Amino acid sequence: MVLKIVVLGGGGCAGEVLDVVDALVAEGASIEVVGVLDDGRPDPARLAGWGVERLGGIDHLASLPGDVGVVAGIGTPSARRAVMAQAAGRTSPTLVHPAATLARRAVDLGPGTVVCAGVRVQSHVRVGRHVHLNQNATIGHDVVIGDHSVLSPLVAVSGNVVLEEGCFVGAVAALNPGVRLGAGSVVGSGAAVVTDVAPGATVGGVPARELRRRG
Repeated sequence: MVLKIVVLGGGGCAGEVLDVVDALVAEGASIEVVGVLDDGRPDPARLAGWGVERLGGIDHLASLPGDVGVVAGIGTPSARRAVMAQAAGRTSPTLVHPAATLARRAVDLGPGTVVCAGVRVQSHVRVGRHVHLNQNATIGHDVVIGDHSVLSPLVAVSGNVVLEEGCFVGAVAALNPGVRLGAGSVVGSGAAVVTDVAPGATVGGVPARELRRRG
């Protein structure tokens, strides 16, 4: 049976999702990307490189057959949450690149999560819905990652870390053992997080300090 999906978003993050699908198909998976939905105007030539095209805006989803699943291809957690709310009731497959390494036991990946090449996940890790784990991120033991969160390339998450819903972690950032990122928080690229981060806060630097906070 062929798994049919549409990618919500048509930019760079969507390309990462399409790369994962390409790798899975090369390994024998039966996946068909029906197209992408984007409220903007993604480059059609770029999409053609994956053999897909923009079908319309996100509202076009309602016209697609019910057996077409959805995967988020947007790099901003709040936008991921918004588009997936419009896709309520659709199935969301979990996509794991063949070159990712997951512990054999006690790894729970939620629906719609995308795991890119080179990601390493240790045991007793729970990942929520529609999470994006970018290339070569490493996830230590006993980590919890909330829905719609995005980890950029080369992020290093130590053991017993908790990321609440909708966190964004920039490239090459490191999270010390046991820290907690509050919902909607942002960690800047290259930051070293050694203490908890408040909900809605943006932190950066070594060691990471709060730069601003929403609300």
